[in-house]
Amino acid sequence: MTQIFRNLWTSISFRLTLSYGLLATLTTLILIVFIYFQSIGALRTEYTRQITSAAQRLEVTYEEGGRDALVSAIELTLSDRIDADREIYLLLDEDGQKLAGNLSKPLPVNSTHTEVIDAEVVHDGTPTRGYLKIQTLAGGETLVVGHDSSEIGDISSLIRQATAAAIFLAVLLVLSGTYIFRRELVFRVSHIRRTTQKIGAGQLSTRISSPTGEDEFTLLNRDINAMLDRIELLMKSARHISDTIAHNLRTPLTRIMGALRMAQRPGATMAEVLEANQNAIDGIQRLNVLLEKLLQIAEMEAGIQRRSFKPCGLHIIVTDIMEMYETLAEEKSVSLYCTKLDNFTIQGDVNLLASALANLIDNAVKFATSRVVLDVAKQGRTGLVTIEDDGPGLPTTEYEHLGKHFYRSDPSSAGHGLGLTSVMSIVSLHGGTLSFSDAAPGLRVVVSLPLDLT
Repeated sequence: MTQIFRNLWTSISFRLTLSYGLLATLTTLILIVFIYFQSIGALRTEYTRQITSAAQRLEVTYEEGGRDALVSAIELTLSDRIDADREIYLLLDEDGQKLAGNLSKPLPVNSTHTEVIDAEVVHDGTPTRGYLKIQTLAGGETLVVGHDSSEIGDISSLIRQATAAAIFLAVLLVLSGTYIFRRELVFRVSHIRRTTQKIGAGQLSTRISSPTGEDEFTLLNRDINAMLDRIELLMKSARHISDTIAHNLRTPLTRIMGALRMAQRPGATMAEVLEANQNAIDGIQRLNVLLEKLLQIAEMEAGIQRRSFKPCGLHIIVTDIMEMYETLAEEKSVSLYCTKLDNFTIQGDVNLLASALANLIDNAVKFATSRVVLDVAKQGRTGLVTIEDDGPGLPTTEYEHLGKHFYRSDPSSAGHGLGLTSVMSIVSLHGGTLSFSDAAPGLRVVVSLPLDLT
């Protein structure tokens, strides 16, 4: 039995439900006690009011008609059978002899109280307790007016019985509710535990079955499934990136090793050795650039460089980049101009934003036929930079691949395929988005960045 309770106590659901149930039980008991004292107090107040009123009425009768009128009034009151078993009356003469009333045990003559008291009495031959008002009349008589208080005892007994029954039922309901709640909670959590165990074992495609509904566990299951989808996507992306990196490193390394081995062959001239050495240096430098680019992208995706952010004018950055590319555009006979240049600031890194926009403008000038158009506009809480060229563009099926690590729409083109990846990382670091659409002809790129509203 102790082991069973120990196992239950280790369950957080059991402890929470038990604590809540005991708190509800304690609250109910406090409410019952409050109602008890309020009810008894109200009943005592009503008794006091009735006794005082009856005593005043009888005192007036005595003053108007004397002792005989008072005896007749007491006898008449007791004979009407209205609450006769509860009402207490006693009239004693100046010598303490009983003249009228229903008290079997006379009180001492000197027992005079101005307030209503609680005392032991013998009412119609039965010992009981009653509320009494004892007063001495003008002729020396003692008048006792009271009310049997056994009704309060009956009510107290009923409340005690109700309290005991309420405690028993509350404890029973608490234990039953605790068991049911724990069972339901364990049932709902077990699905999550089984799924996490499978995922921990390497089954990343496993998901939690989510029933229909909008309760907390269903929403939690959906959130966890969405998180698992994201994790699986990131794992696949990381695996793809690592495979691609390995391929991009293996190819130039193989070339370098091949060239160096050729230089080691017997009979190789000094010129061939120097050429192989220079080719190896160039290849290693390209690999170094590639690794630095990958490291920069990884840092941006991790958000490390966000701490260097400060307010910067996006229109100023665009203007500077356009001036830098004017010469290249003129050499290619491409018009580079801006149709709209709104003035606003964002929180960001000037150098990173300039690098991203320069990359996009460089691509636009490279593929444009006759023009590259920029548009810098403020739209609500967002700053938009639109870059549009009139080149051959790309099929819409290619848009989803743009920005992936080492992806190149033209595999024969120079580069590593990390330019747009770097741009996307920079935009994402600044809390923005990058979108592509058909400019008919050409490609339209829209950079959306949140404004600095501080």
